[in-house]
Amino acid sequence: MKKKLLFAGLITSIFSSAQINVNQGFENTTYPGFTNVSFFRSSVISPCVGTYGLTRNFWSGGMVGSTTYASTASTGGKLDISFRYKTHIYNGGSVNGTLKVEYSIDGGINYQTIQTINLTTVVPCTTFTTSLPQGAVPAGSDFRFRVSGQWMSGDYNLILDEFVMSQGTLATSDITKKEYNIYPNPFKDVIFLDNAESVKSVTVSDISGRKIKTINEVSKEIKLSELKSGLYILTIDNKDGSKDQRKIIKK
Repeated sequence: MKKKLLFAGLITSIFSSAQINVNQGFENTTYPGFTNVSFFRSSVISPCVGTYGLTRNFWSGGMVGSTTYASTASTGGKLDISFRYKTHIYNGGSVNGTLKVEYSIDGGINYQTIQTINLTTVVPCTTFTTSLPQGAVPAGSDFRFRVSGQWMSGDYNLILDEFVMSQGTLATSDITKKEYNIYPNPFKDVIFLDNAESVKSVTVSDISGRKIKTINEVSKEIKLSELKSGLYILTIDNKDGSKDQRKIIKK
């Protein structure tokens, strides 16, 4: 009995300690997990908080730039994300470009766009917030969160600051949840679900958590040809009252 309790405690400890947890304002000279392309730490233009932030001058000779946070510590739980940004006109120029927010769960091979923000004027410090629902970033996946700028015209600086990420842990019941074989994934029009006889219903949601489709009469073959290409969350409600969530990708 003691061995079983010790093992259960160890598993709970592993899942509760390994999670994405970020609070980065770039006040220090090192910022673990972040990789910058053309952005650099600077205090020349005041950031949103503190003395330092990340900045990039966008103009005809500097059209792109990005910062990317990487982690393999995901628990699979819901991930809350926020950061702050502002624009600053440089040397009598103007602002015209985009700010893209996206993430990857395969080490940056494929990215899913969360939002593209049009930058057409001077923007005071603004907070961007989003949440990735449970299952969107599977436990142990090679997670990337990327914020990138694209110049269209003008001469301006984009300043990024105060990246905060907080992930919840999975309940013990989620660790021992039923295993299902869902295939193929990515899929084109149809997915197949093993053990369908034990499933009460299946719900398809987008990455923001908005429900798109609920299937109450579940069979092994689930037709999803009406979905647009992209990433979705499949929520499986079992007849015994438990739930499971999986990420599926429509080609």
